[in-house]
Amino acid sequence: MEEVTVAMVALGGYGNFYLQRLLGGEAAYRYRLVAGIDPNPVGCRYLDELQARSIPIFPDLDHFYAEQSADLVIIAAPIHLHKPFTLKALAHGSNVLCEKPVAPTVQDVREMAEAEAASDRFVGIGYQWSYAEAIQALKRDVIAGVLGSAVRLTTKVLWPRPLSYYRRNNWAARIKASDGSWLLDSPANNATAHYLHNCFYVLGESRATSARPVDVQAELYRANDIENYDTAAIRCHVEGGAEIVFLTAHPVDQNIGPTLRYEFEQAVVSFDAAEGALVAEFRDGRVKDYGNPFADEGRKIWEAIDAVRTGAPMACSIAGATSHTLAINGAQESVGEIMAFPVELIRRQALGEDTLTYVEGLLETLKACYDAAVLPAELGTAPWARAGEVVDLRGYDRYPRRQNSPPKR
Repeated sequence: MEEVTVAMVALGGYGNFYLQRLLGGEAAYRYRLVAGIDPNPVGCRYLDELQARSIPIFPDLDHFYAEQSADLVIIAAPIHLHKPFTLKALAHGSNVLCEKPVAPTVQDVREMAEAEAASDRFVGIGYQWSYAEAIQALKRDVIAGVLGSAVRLTTKVLWPRPLSYYRRNNWAARIKASDGSWLLDSPANNATAHYLHNCFYVLGESRATSARPVDVQAELYRANDIENYDTAAIRCHVEGGAEIVFLTAHPVDQNIGPTLRYEFEQAVVSFDAAEGALVAEFRDGRVKDYGNPFADEGRKIWEAIDAVRTGAPMACSIAGATSHTLAINGAQESVGEIMAFPVELIRRQALGEDTLTYVEGLLETLKACYDAAVLPAELGTAPWARAGEVVDLRGYDRYPRRQNSPPKR
């Protein structure tokens, strides 16, 4: 194949990440950006450059495929559109690189996997850490047994998000989209989804797969005036018995993480964003530096282009991304309804013309939870905390498995 043709779906928001790299040019990969697809690309920072290069913009995939085709379609659209856009691209003979998460529900994921299997094309999922050499090197050691069996993987990601974050579109923090389809947008299913996914991914038995969670217990809270949650504490166990504890929040007044501690029988692997190195400290005193998993975040693009040409499997497949969606679905069912933080703990901080809502003491509580590898209700110092039910994920094939209570505002 002389040249791989690429079309970009959704040009604003995270689509700018892709356009920056695609327009920046990696000549060695021999590709050509042939079109953008977006009905209202007002958030695109590269419109002038697209026009200068005579790269057309189509309002939707139907109009695009009526005139053109592409070897690879990159999808950076809202979560609830991942499935329909992927199915359409596959039906027209395109390979797909779809942004994370793979889809809102496990039944959506299953439909996408069936469509991929029926085609002779691939679908890669854009969890960029999965493509990082640091994560791949760690995963090779996990698979080879160098670190021993996994015991517990603990992660915290505390990232403040102001009011404008929730007002940037019509689907942020929504449980369902305006068309009635499931969306389940949240920090654990969007901004910090990479780091929950990575816990399952590094424990996968092969390069493209992830360990499957067998149960989940969650505590989900909100401080902002939103439909879904802005704070999550999630515990899973995976096949083989390892425990995963994941803590994430947006209503905090400091930026912390991602910070992780992966405990194995023979080593502890740690990462702190402030230091930038993924390091294993072995019980016998040896230290191994795997590098920075944030290095070369565009690698997923070039791997997808190469995969079109060579047929090599992508580092993160639909199968590899399914565990995250399974955990997210189970977490929503664990609580039934989202718990609001006590009004007396809500604080607001002016950020120029913007406003940050945060919860007094939440950051300290989640840091303590991370240190102890527990959920807030188990810590004993957070009277507002409420434990969710343990949800059995074995045989879980549809969200919701039970009828959730209507969200309370």
